[in-house]
Amino acid sequence: MQSFLKGVLAGSVGVMCSVSVLGQQGGRTLPPAASAPLDSLRAALHRPGLPDTARVLQLVAISKRYMATDLDSARWYSEQGLALARRCGFGRGEVKALNNLAAAAFYSSDYPTAQHTFEAELRAAQRAHDQENIGHAYLGLGNVASVLKNEAQARAYFMQAREAYAACRPRNIRGELLVLHNLANGYLSATATPRQLARVRMFVNQGLRLSNQANSPQTTKLKLVLGTVQALSHQPDSATATWQNVLRVCHAHADFSTEGEAWLHLADLAQSQNQPELALLRAQQAAKLFRQLKDDNLLAQILDMKASLLAALHRPEAYDTLRRYTELRDTLLSRERLEAVATAQAQFKQTEQQARIRALEQERRIAELEAGQRTVRTRLLLGGLALGGLLLAGAGMGTYRRRQQRREAALRNQLAADLHDDVGSLLTQISMQTDLLQEGLVPLGAQPALWAGLAENSRAALRQLNDVVWNLDAQNDSVPDLLNRLRDYAHEVLVPTGRDVRFVTDKVWESPALSATVRRHLYFIYKEVMHNILKYAPATATVTVALHCQMPLLVLEVVNDGPVLSAPAESGRSSGHGLRNIRARAQAMGGSATAGAQATGGFAVRVQVPVS
Repeated sequence: MQSFLKGVLAGSVGVMCSVSVLGQQGGRTLPPAASAPLDSLRAALHRPGLPDTARVLQLVAISKRYMATDLDSARWYSEQGLALARRCGFGRGEVKALNNLAAAAFYSSDYPTAQHTFEAELRAAQRAHDQENIGHAYLGLGNVASVLKNEAQARAYFMQAREAYAACRPRNIRGELLVLHNLANGYLSATATPRQLARVRMFVNQGLRLSNQANSPQTTKLKLVLGTVQALSHQPDSATATWQNVLRVCHAHADFSTEGEAWLHLADLAQSQNQPELALLRAQQAAKLFRQLKDDNLLAQILDMKASLLAALHRPEAYDTLRRYTELRDTLLSRERLEAVATAQAQFKQTEQQARIRALEQERRIAELEAGQRTVRTRLLLGGLALGGLLLAGAGMGTYRRRQQRREAALRNQLAADLHDDVGSLLTQISMQTDLLQEGLVPLGAQPALWAGLAENSRAALRQLNDVVWNLDAQNDSVPDLLNRLRDYAHEVLVPTGRDVRFVTDKVWESPALSATVRRHLYFIYKEVMHNILKYAPATATVTVALHCQMPLLVLEVVNDGPVLSAPAESGRSSGHGLRNIRARAQAMGGSATAGAQATGGFAVRVQVPVS
């Protein structure tokens, strides 16, 4: 039964998108598009006086025709239709184009793009109150989650798709049946427990009740699953009767894909019952259908089964069949490796996105805590002036100081926890990169780059951890300690790139005390400046870091004397955001920041903030 279940589950992903992408084709694989209809569709695009809305629908129709044969062309026509629909404000056309574009990305194993596009389709369909395409979008998101092994999220999306299909007027029975099929497949495995099998049977029965006809083409996929449940429940006679019923319905409606799967299941069942001759006859029927459909995955399963059966029957054709299976399986393994790498990359990108979300959440919480401190300071000051008593003012300041100390302690604890999450995200990336190398999923030519990325992530994790320790140590609340940290960081990131770094500072500090908030913000500003130097200053540049006390201000100035490779503040790239962040941090501390090119060449950033 093990190979039997693999045959059932292997085709489930392809079926999952059939409603949202292939429309009325149901479970059947689309045949190659005929040239004449495509030529007429393309010719219609250039008809004089054709409204833009009709042109959008023509582009979507061409994209759909290409979906089974040429994914690049399908994607291109979808993109053209999407751009035109947005220009002319055609909401229904935008939704249809997004659905085709997301499906093309999914079938190309570009799962991050597919997820992003399905989410865009969902938003557009919700704006248009289009329940059918809301269902298609949720169905697509469930497909992506299922491929990425997030089964809980996939089931949640599938349930939302079912609700949307049920809300259609008229009700979208075909969509609901497909969702129920996907939900049933999600619980189906060779090790399924009786409770899981009962849940699969529940979904199948719900789907059969939805259909008006007991033997309709719409229910054949569900009956395939029902036969699997019966076989796993040790009811071979019931399973045989169910699959033979599927054969009759599929043959009458020319559903070759589902008919071939039914023959494959019957052959596997006969083999498990030690009936090799019957199994061989059934496998030959399945092979004939899947050769017509050019389904290499299921054809490989059939060849493997036939080779085993022929060997059991001592037939001389066993060797040739096994050789054909080996050749086909080698081709399929190459595709599987590429898909496995694409899946791992998609999971890796999801981890990166979650790390960025945590970083933004950390900044938001820090800003809220600092705003709370400023509010407390203002309220205490106003209360002291209203009371007008020196004694009460002193007591109020004492209370404020204690509260401030507690809030600073809470701020440091929160900062430590959040930065620990960042270190954890880097360690997750290191783990995923190591898994890719250990599993042999990375081509030899790409391995050096992956090793380099692994080393860089390790160094970044160590630097992040060092920053956590340094930020939380109260003994570092002094200007000399800040200066030492600036030196260490510059030597970590600049010196390995060949850039020369020099420090200019006061010999004696009149006021060495430095608040934790000022120290932390100034250090983050300094790291942002170093990041811009690495991106935009040449490797031959000399970087000069100056730190001076000009009471009551602390002045940090970083200058690189090399030619600027790109204008950071005006390029519109990420560095422009970095300079805005620098100014925002300086203003939050009651200071200011300036940045710009020097007349003598190079680029300078100057920050001045209050010491306390």
